[in-house]
Amino acid sequence: MAEGLLLATAFAEYQPESAARALEEMPADQSALFLQQLSARLAAPVLQHMTPGSAARRLAHLPAAQAADMLEALGSRGCVAILRASAADARRALMAKLPLRLVQHYRRSLAYTLDTVGAWIDYDVPTLPAQRLVADARALLRQRHRNDDSLLFLVRSGQAYSGVVPVATLLHAASDLPLSRLVDRRVRALPDAAVVDDVQHLEAWDQRSMLPVTAPDGSLLGALSRAALRRALHSVFPQAPSMQPESLLGHLFLAYLGAGSELLRLLIGRGLSGPGPHGGDER
Repeated sequence: MAEGLLLATAFAEYQPESAARALEEMPADQSALFLQQLSARLAAPVLQHMTPGSAARRLAHLPAAQAADMLEALGSRGCVAILRASAADARRALMAKLPLRLVQHYRRSLAYTLDTVGAWIDYDVPTLPAQRLVADARALLRQRHRNDDSLLFLVRSGQAYSGVVPVATLLHAASDLPLSRLVDRRVRALPDAAVVDDVQHLEAWDQRSMLPVTAPDGSLLGALSRAALRRALHSVFPQAPSMQPESLLGHLFLAYLGAGSELLRLLIGRGLSGPGPHGGDER
């Protein structure tokens, strides 16, 4: 059992996308047994690589508190999509276990239609008042320790959006310099009600990996990333199903996924956990 758990943990940690693909090939209740053995930190990247519907069906087999911890670790970028895909009862159970500050954001996101920017906001972005110092910004970024933090978002009173400071600029600025001296006000915010199809070709995407999003009153809500924009467009304008790959690389990839599924079945069969609370072979 200990050996199986070690293999399962290593598979999720070093091959999260492969683990996700393999879990999607297995019945939801069986793959949930695998997820149940992982910490929230390790489970989040695996869930991120699943389709929201697949992730929602597997989380439904976990205790709500454990599933909520995984969603919190996943962050708002993927959490809202999974909540949206969850059955109503499961969504209520998850929301009851999430921190109140996150629930307020997620309820707002769920109120938007999928074709609008607001449905895809990342609320967890580094934000500071414009009068704070470069030293404060560096301390915030160290505390967050997120590799995808490329911009610091500045606000005025009432959380009104003021502009951005590239993280690269902060690294070379004097520590006692006010952030207001470094602000780039040319990065215009996206309205939360904007249609994703209307913002995909903005020139700003050539320079920035994410753009600020504001409410009608001008207050900063968060940001829309390029990755979230791609997911939004795929959701609103789904591509036609692709043909099965015929190349050698395609066959090898399918074989790899099959091997991953068999590995997870073997690990579960060797006693990673007892029988799940639900039977059947729901996928």
